[in-house]
Amino acid sequence: MVPNRAAPSDRVAARGSVVVRSDVDLDVHDRPDGAVVRTLPASNGFGSPLALLVVGSEEGWAEVLLPGRPTGATGWVRADGVELRTVDLEVRVDLAERRLVLLEEGEVVLETAVAVGAPDAPTPTGRFSLTDKIASADPDGAYGPFALGLSARSEVFSEFGGGDGQIAIHGTDDPGSIGQAVSHGCVRVPDDVVRVLNERLPLGTPVVIS
Repeated sequence: MVPNRAAPSDRVAARGSVVVRSDVDLDVHDRPDGAVVRTLPASNGFGSPLALLVVGSEEGWAEVLLPGRPTGATGWVRADGVELRTVDLEVRVDLAERRLVLLEEGEVVLETAVAVGAPDAPTPTGRFSLTDKIASADPDGAYGPFALGLSARSEVFSEFGGGDGQIAIHGTDDPGSIGQAVSHGCVRVPDDVVRVLNERLPLGTPVVIS
């Protein structure tokens, strides 16, 4: 596991980002042909299948963005034996403007105001990926009908709500909070928007927060 060599926000997704999918546990190496530093399960604690955003490559190897801590870490996986998929969608969140934009092949297809992290619990910035799509037990509750978990983790909370401080894009039962800096670090969107995002975004979709 190694930190990104460039700031995550500098890694701008080209049209057609590549995502690694694997239905078996996947060893992560510190470099091509290097030591195994981590093994990622084929599905995580939410039951989501493994999907890793590719940020670099060498012959026979893919450098991927790793979920969890430290946020923004990358590692190398063998390209043989995995499925490589192209994702033409990208989510961008502008914290200053408090807006989320969904792009498809570089074109804006959806734009909405959002709530972002409060000053004492800021939303982390960088380039992340979508790791989970979770239907809420209570669609009218605090997280709305869906929570879309990201590879990012909170810079403030090492645990929250029984989890490890994972950052998500989710709905809300407080629509008046949209446009404000009031969350614990997650990005809140209107419930109708999170339904669209849940339907359209495949796991591994890049999410750039700046």
